[in-house]
Amino acid sequence: MRRHFPLLLVCLALVVVTTAAAATRQPAPAAAGPTVTGGKASLAALRGKPVFVNVWSSW
Repeated sequence: MRRHFPLLLVCLALVVVTTAAAATRQPAPAAAGPTVTGGKASLAALRGKPVFVNVWSSW
């Protein structure tokens, strides 16, 4: 049990965070950007579908 305690603690924290996030049910802000093929993509076109957005930057 002691060996698995940190893992259990992390899992509990994830459950609390995701439950709190789901309770707010706020829509994602409007966002659009270029695709790798030169087109345009927007979140509005994907409404109702699960979307994973990976945002990164380089300075």
